[in-house]
Amino acid sequence: MYTDLFRRPTLRISMQYFADPESGEGTDGGTETGAENAADKKPTLKELLASNKAYQSEFDKMSSKAQETAIANARAKWEADAKAQADEAAKLAKMKADEKEEYQRKQREDALAKREAEITRRELHAEAITQLTADGLPASLADIVDCTSADNCKKSMESVKKAFGEAVEKAVNDKLKGTTPKTGGGNNSEDPFLAGLGIK
Repeated sequence: MYTDLFRRPTLRISMQYFADPESGEGTDGGTETGAENAADKKPTLKELLASNKAYQSEFDKMSSKAQETAIANARAKWEADAKAQADEAAKLAKMKADEKEEYQRKQREDALAKREAEITRRELHAEAITQLTADGLPASLADIVDCTSADNCKKSMESVKKAFGEAVEKAVNDKLKGTTPKTGGGNNSEDPFLAGLGIK
């Protein structure tokens, strides 16, 4: 007779909440979720080109032009290298044996000096980055430091630090000038707020 009073209420939950949103499956409105996901999905380049012949034609033109430019650049570089080698061979052919030997020795020395200078520049650049970072300055400032020699690097670093410090100081001063609060001129009785508090 009183059994219905003691029965616990049940909670009814739609099975849609347990459906996979990607697959669009579910008992209540699952197909709508799948349709929304499909609408939100952006087409890939391949799908976009396949759907519009004008896009495909424009893409083909751009690809063709890019390939032609790359081929032209490669051909120009190859021709320049071939010309330089031919000029070098012609110059060597006109030289006597001792002149040729001296010329080749000088070429090797120049190449070695150039390689050493590049290694020195890289090492000094890395050292400049380390020093700037340790001083709390941006590492990008190392790009404007003269890294051709240790002395030049040291002088250039000092100049860069000084210029950066002056620029920061000027920026701070300009900022402070723009936000200076106005004072009451030393007479508190003229300040209505202080006068209201009874302060003179």
